[in-house]
Amino acid sequence: MIYLTVGEIAKVLDISTEMIRFYVREGIITPKKNEQNNYWEYSSTDVMMLSDILFYRDQELTLKDIRSIFEGLEVEKIGDIIKERKAEAQENIDRYQRILKNLDDWQENYEDELSLVGKFRICAMPPTLRNAGFFDEESHLAHYLGEGMNFTKEQWRDVSLSFYCNIYEEPDKVCRYLSINKPAHILDEALHKDVIEESAEKCICTQVKYSDDFMDMIRPTIEYAAANGYELLGDIIGWENTNYYVQGERMALYRIYAPIK
Repeated sequence: MIYLTVGEIAKVLDISTEMIRFYVREGIITPKKNEQNNYWEYSSTDVMMLSDILFYRDQELTLKDIRSIFEGLEVEKIGDIIKERKAEAQENIDRYQRILKNLDDWQENYEDELSLVGKFRICAMPPTLRNAGFFDEESHLAHYLGEGMNFTKEQWRDVSLSFYCNIYEEPDKVCRYLSINKPAHILDEALHKDVIEESAEKCICTQVKYSDDFMDMIRPTIEYAAANGYELLGDIIGWENTNYYVQGERMALYRIYAPIK
């Protein structure tokens, strides 16, 4: 019988010698050891077994499944492995379809955010939900959450760090809160404790980069309203959108809504 070295087998199968040695170490294939030079030598059967392994791995069978087949799994039961792998593949397809949908939505929103930086449009403010109260810089966000809405892991992706002020009443006072941009009727009842739904039919809308100086964020809207003859009702609301970091500091683009008459 003719035997080949691991290098010769690797060349025939177009795989690495490391991969072949892995399956030898795992006991999946058992080549013959040449007692004269202490090298492993591979038979034609070893080649076909390795080709079977390549097929199984291409179907993403686990090492456990491959070992089970090689150890004598009845041919009638191989169909069970096929069904299990198909079910896992479908789960992955569904998961990646959800991921792709989320990425499509994110990209659409992100591109809209960038397109509005330094520009203005007149539009409605979509309905959002928030707690009845606010929190300040000295209050921990966790305490604020404990007094109102509790978000699930899935709902957190729609939560925004927001702010509110009224330029006619207390222009220097900024009220901060969390909002969620989902209509009330599709949210869990657990969120409805002291929750306010807010919206506006007609607003000046723009996008700004976060600034520690709050007036830097709202001044462009006030100046745009004055220059174009829009009468502001006084409320200005900002929603945190895409986050980014500058020298380790968390920043964000903010969507600004200013209701007008």
